[in-house]
Amino acid sequence: MATRLISAILLGLSLMPIAALADDDKAPPSGRSAGGRGCGATTQSTPGAPSLILLAPQGRANQTVSTRPTFAWFVRNSAAVPIEFRLYAQENNRYKLIKEIKDDSFKSAAGITVLSLAQSTPELAVGRYRSQVELICDRSHPSGNLFAESELEVVSMPSALKTQLGETSDRASQVSLYAQSNFWYDALGTAINSLSDNTALKDLRSSLINKMALNNTERQLLQDSVIHPIQR
Repeated sequence: MATRLISAILLGLSLMPIAALADDDKAPPSGRSAGGRGCGATTQSTPGAPSLILLAPQGRANQTVSTRPTFAWFVRNSAAVPIEFRLYAQENNRYKLIKEIKDDSFKSAAGITVLSLAQSTPELAVGRYRSQVELICDRSHPSGNLFAESELEVVSMPSALKTQLGETSDRASQVSLYAQSNFWYDALGTAINSLSDNTALKDLRSSLINKMALNNTERQLLQDSVIHPIQR
């Protein structure tokens, strides 16, 4: 079963919607942030590559059944600069800040950072949310900060998926089941947070992350990235 699921997901991930995020209200639909001269030099010169990508799918794939979702973003610059993460809940067509991470120890790292919300974080209710990542390149000139955001929706677990997940303890199979149901956040969270690091999980993790790339340049950057799992 696990082998069939993994083969299906590696093929099926090509159908998953590409990421959509925004630096601000006037940002282009791709939402990649390429500025930030104050954020330091890059580890290598990659013309046209964004400096910040909030890894997040669009469409129905932005749904999650997790009440403490996993978030991920890519940073190209090698300099460690202050970073801030915010999560907003939609209430009456407006967004209310419900979680913010910004402190002296919260710094950017070149590569992909995967953030798991701590168990002390209140569980999210079913509804719509918005996540934001901001790199503080220069506190005296906030307009030069790197900024990306994306929306997600917490939904109830489908009964069929709940049954299938209950029938297997294999992490790779669970990742595949989540991804086949278009629950990208849950698939990535399971793949990253698993105690096992076998080949199947590595392949699934790579596929999930790579599908957030808009072109070959981004895909290569993501493939070459070090993954930094954190919990806050």
